[in-house]
Amino acid sequence: MKRLFIISFVLIFSVGLFSCQNKPIKTIFESRQKDTATAQTEIKIYRLKEKTINSDFNYPKLDNIDINNKDSITLKQVFEPINGDYIYYKFIATYKGESFCRGQIKYFHDILIIKTDSNNEIHDAYQYTFEWAEPPFQYDVFKSSTKDLILTDNFDISSLKLIRTYYWDEKDKLHKEGGLIKLK
Repeated sequence: MKRLFIISFVLIFSVGLFSCQNKPIKTIFESRQKDTATAQTEIKIYRLKEKTINSDFNYPKLDNIDINNKDSITLKQVFEPINGDYIYYKFIATYKGESFCRGQIKYFHDILIIKTDSNNEIHDAYQYTFEWAEPPFQYDVFKSSTKDLILTDNFDISSLKLIRTYYWDEKDKLHKEGGLIKLK
């Protein structure tokens, strides 16, 4: 009887131990292709750069970008996936825009990260412009405020209803720019 109890306990403990462990992040797609910038008058195109499974967002870093913004390498790491239960998508929009520095035309790169479930239902999304130069940097971090959307090719990012994670003027908390997602 004691032996049966020990075998049962070990079996239950083993099943519990293995079921609680996260599967490692697995990269399904990755592109390092350099994109052509869209013109100021054109709609931004958010091109798929990475897709992983068994992933999630690193919320402590996303919610404290100023602490994690030591240089461009650490800033990009803020948007990298961590282990989790979702599908992670990273998109980059490369475009020409007007700089605050004497109105010069400059290249900009917006990152958009989206996490979905296995049915491609969007659970969360964040957007940021890497060339944002004025502290606090958190001011340019936008978070989705909608639910029950399905991620598809040519998805319009205005549907995400992105809002600033940090703002001081109620009139300036909404993301005012559009763009289309390209999954292929």
